[in-house]
Amino acid sequence: MTTSNGAIFFDGSKCTGCKGCQAGCKQWNMLPAPLDYGDAPFTGSWENPPANTGDVWLRVTFNELEPAAGSVGMALGRDACKHCGDAPCITVCPSGAMHRTNMGAVAIDADKCIGCEYCVAACPFHVPKLCVREHKSRKCSMCVDRIDAGRSPACVKSCPGRALQFGGRNEMVMLAQNRALAIRNQYPDVQVYGVNEMGGMGVIAVLPYGAKAHGLPLTPEPPLVTRLQGVLPVIGGVGALGAVGVVSLALLGGRGSQYGNEQYTYDPVTRITCDGGKPMDPDAPIVKVGLKDAVKDEVKSGEKKVESEVSKND
Repeated sequence: MTTSNGAIFFDGSKCTGCKGCQAGCKQWNMLPAPLDYGDAPFTGSWENPPANTGDVWLRVTFNELEPAAGSVGMALGRDACKHCGDAPCITVCPSGAMHRTNMGAVAIDADKCIGCEYCVAACPFHVPKLCVREHKSRKCSMCVDRIDAGRSPACVKSCPGRALQFGGRNEMVMLAQNRALAIRNQYPDVQVYGVNEMGGMGVIAVLPYGAKAHGLPLTPEPPLVTRLQGVLPVIGGVGALGAVGVVSLALLGGRGSQYGNEQYTYDPVTRITCDGGKPMDPDAPIVKVGLKDAVKDEVKSGEKKVESEVSKND
């Protein structure tokens, strides 16, 4: 991400949880209310709706905590696209729908989106969501249309407490660092988030209680789906079905597979893919790659059953 890009500055110490940003995002982007589609069930939480969807691109999060003995605090957060400098959603998008704008924001071209959900699986922050009605992924675009017209994003414009600001990224980083220094005595765990994470983000946040308390990963990393992007050339000889199989397994990894991210490695020079340090056989059945032992046994059992049926027919 270049220094000339724009960025949103979120100050968690100034946020009052009024959700004006949520309303501004909904209004400007003409997003239907969750109640219209039954997406906002009562959960007993201050958070409403309980999660982002294809129609909810920004949400104020409320995490209750005990910052000191006998006291209760509320870590308020902003759940929306972080506009990563190294955006895995752009890397895995097969149609080119996910792209970067002139101001550095990550946006989706709805006309190109095919609803494959690769971006949904790739995002370490679980930001893009499939809009079921349209069968397309949707998320915050940083109001690129407003920025192009010389305006600030709708969420920034609708924030009454100045917890949100918009400007050049260098300027927003400086504001965040100065703010963190100013409140460090009151919030000893304060953290500036987004300066270096994921290649530098387009949203710079001051988190008074630290990233974990505000519901963010300390060291966000893209899941397995983006690390297997170089596997397809190696298995090209098995045809389209094999390619689909490997991509499917990659997506399963990105969606929470119990396999470690370091299980597979790929050398772009030798064009060899290794499983646990051992070169993979490109002619091996794709269905067996990365499956648990129980599933492997089930596959073998199925193969024997097929062989038996073939023998009977012969």
